[in-house]
Amino acid sequence: MRNNTKVLVVGAGPAGASAAYFLKHYDRDNLIKVDLVDRLNSDKYILYHDMCGEAVSSDILKDIKPFSPDGVVGKIQLIREFYPGDIEIQTKMDGLLINRARFFSSIIDEFVKLGGTFKRTSVEEFSQVDEKVKIKYERKFEKYDYVIAADGANSLFRKQLGMKGSTKSLAQYIIDKEPEKDTIRFFYDEMYGGDYMWEFPHNEKTKIGYPIIKGKLFKPTENILVKQARKVGYGGLDRYISGRILLIGDAACQANPITKGGIRAGVVAGKLAAKAIVDGDPNQYESEWLKTKFSSKLFIEAFEKLKEMNNIELEKHIKPFREVNMNSLLSKSVLYAKIFLLYTKYLTLYRAYDLSNKYGW
Repeated sequence: MRNNTKVLVVGAGPAGASAAYFLKHYDRDNLIKVDLVDRLNSDKYILYHDMCGEAVSSDILKDIKPFSPDGVVGKIQLIREFYPGDIEIQTKMDGLLINRARFFSSIIDEFVKLGGTFKRTSVEEFSQVDEKVKIKYERKFEKYDYVIAADGANSLFRKQLGMKGSTKSLAQYIIDKEPEKDTIRFFYDEMYGGDYMWEFPHNEKTKIGYPIIKGKLFKPTENILVKQARKVGYGGLDRYISGRILLIGDAACQANPITKGGIRAGVVAGKLAAKAIVDGDPNQYESEWLKTKFSSKLFIEAFEKLKEMNNIELEKHIKPFREVNMNSLLSKSVLYAKIFLLYTKYLTLYRAYDLSNKYGW
């Protein structure tokens, strides 16, 4: 990496904050000037990042090492999943509840301590000329050697570069309901079109959410305190780099197709993009991302199957897991035998579920 290399990171969410921090962390010789920009002012940044269940695998703390972010507000020890036919599946989990705004603001603060620059402004337009990326913001133009685009599901960069990806709009409500301690709950039904309804703890209240589907209105019966909506990009792209622009996070549609969780995937993608630039080989980012389990094609295959399943199929495919003690070798052996004898058509789903428990949130 030559001296005076300039990198712009657009968007200070999970992916952008991670990319900015790791650019400075890996830049031991301080050869890179890094600017991080986000379009939201402080108040809107907090509101925007509250529009999320805010539950993540505790492995995110390993992904962001050596830094220890602020903003962990609780634990997730159990996932309860409810299927048609009154079937409930319980899975022990090692997860965290975070305050997203605090969590990622603390990473941004560390990035600034390491010598980075953070501005609240919007990118108005961009172009690539003579091995530079020309950016217009604050009514002036500036040239960068590389741009890491983490500008969300409605990414300006993805759209203007002609990269096609899938997005999903989600609605969430904060309701006046006491949460189930250390537990998140999911409800599956054909009416959700392959997705689900969720309930997550939020302080002493509960966050409840649904996919937004044209012609359908999902709404909680409890007293609604706050209504929220956001869009996520899921399922990946055909390519993640265009010239000197690297796309990460929701801009790169890196949220999990089954869970729609994208926090940890964004952090990992930001870290990989930063390392590739510091190593002087941006293409390394795409190849390394495609090696991760986060990018497995199994997830999108499973989601396509789920979209076509009615409640009879949803009930049938999950029945073998009912009241199975996964800590018992005998019980697990009986389960696997039953699956391979009677439920082989659902193997893609089962493999995707197992993988999403580790890499889907």
